[in-house]
Amino acid sequence: MDFAAIASLGAPAAAFVPQGGHHLRHGAAVGSSKAGERPSTAAAGQACSGFATAGLAAAGIVAGAAVLRPRVSARRTERKASTEYRGPMVGVCLPLTEKFDPLDLGNTDAKMDRYTAVEIKHGRISMIAVMGYILPEVFRFPGCEDFKSGLGALGSIPLEGWIQLVALIGAHEALVKPREGGMGIYDFGLGTELLVDQPDEEIERKQTVERNNGRLAMVAILGLMWQDGTFGQNPIAMLKTEGFWGPGTDYFVRNIGICQGNMCALPTRGGKTCLRATDQLSEGMFIEIETYPENPEMSPAVPFLRYPRVLKGWAGGEKGFDPLGVTDALPVYLVREAELKHGRICMLATLGWIATDLGARFPGEKFQAVQNSVEAHDKMVEAGIMGPFLGAIATVELYSLWLILKGNFGEIVRESGDYFVGKQFMPKDPEKENDMRLKELENGRLAMLAFSGICTQAVITGKPFPF
Repeated sequence: MDFAAIASLGAPAAAFVPQGGHHLRHGAAVGSSKAGERPSTAAAGQACSGFATAGLAAAGIVAGAAVLRPRVSARRTERKASTEYRGPMVGVCLPLTEKFDPLDLGNTDAKMDRYTAVEIKHGRISMIAVMGYILPEVFRFPGCEDFKSGLGALGSIPLEGWIQLVALIGAHEALVKPREGGMGIYDFGLGTELLVDQPDEEIERKQTVERNNGRLAMVAILGLMWQDGTFGQNPIAMLKTEGFWGPGTDYFVRNIGICQGNMCALPTRGGKTCLRATDQLSEGMFIEIETYPENPEMSPAVPFLRYPRVLKGWAGGEKGFDPLGVTDALPVYLVREAELKHGRICMLATLGWIATDLGARFPGEKFQAVQNSVEAHDKMVEAGIMGPFLGAIATVELYSLWLILKGNFGEIVRESGDYFVGKQFMPKDPEKENDMRLKELENGRLAMLAFSGICTQAVITGKPFPF
């Protein structure tokens, strides 16, 4: 096989391989590194196994990549060793002026080199994958005419085809190594001839182009796969049948009932397409319906609205206050869960705010240094307390989410807001128990309003409680 010819076809896909790693770190790291330093061949070989690109554009030279020496320009190497250019960082585009790393994941050179290689590899694979979605609608290899494209290819490629694909990609991962004297573990030397004698500004521009194209391709391939899985057809093939705009929007809403208050327009059970006004009597996956009653029960709290029947049996439901019809769209179980959780948090927050402003503090200098509740958050962040605090809350929230989902799907017997803690203090009498639940609800609602007012007044006046 003429490897030179295949390499010429693959060169456009990997022409921008060398990535200026020293431009990916903050200025301090750039100034401290030597421009001529490059990872040794042994170190690069050990690290490349996880990051060697699986680009199929270079697949044709896998068999010869282990024995052919990559062409390295001595002039180019010399220029890189002596260059003083310190322009914009590779992959950084306006409005950003430095690397985007809000979580500071690349806080060391080794980590940044790894994430750089991972991003480049995923970008290259995604670019090839996007092309793989488009080309089957234009061209098929002989013998592959009956294969499906997109996600359908996963089930139409025979076993021997999978074996060949896995062997090809595995050989590429195992045999193709970074070139000696290259710019990183992502530099395999293919297409470097196009970078010879180019100014450093142009090289970095091309590197940024590759990086941005890869980022776009990662988003694009996710969108293509999602649309393929949703509609069961390759998005490119769908252009031929559904046009540029795709299927009608009723695909997403045609099975959703249109509700106003407790009245829902739903398809009749006979399978006809006409809609009729019905009355929602219960919640859940299967909705019980009946014709509109002549004398509907009205809400005691809002007399001109119908009583929301889904509230029957819930603490506080006898007042029938749901003017926005929230419980028509969401299960009462989840709505009451949210109300109880917010109310309990605000009751604790109101007590905590008042206690802090009145002088209550935990032992310890870092807590005693807090002047008032307004500055408590920033002081705790500076002291390193908020991280463990948020971690503890996240643990409780995960347990809470597990209980909520289990109860919502009927896998466990659980009421809204029940975390199986403190139930032994509830009155045994049903009426007194319902009264206790109603008191918790009303206190929580008051606390939500109170905490909002306390925060607002404290910030506006600049004074501690009681202002």
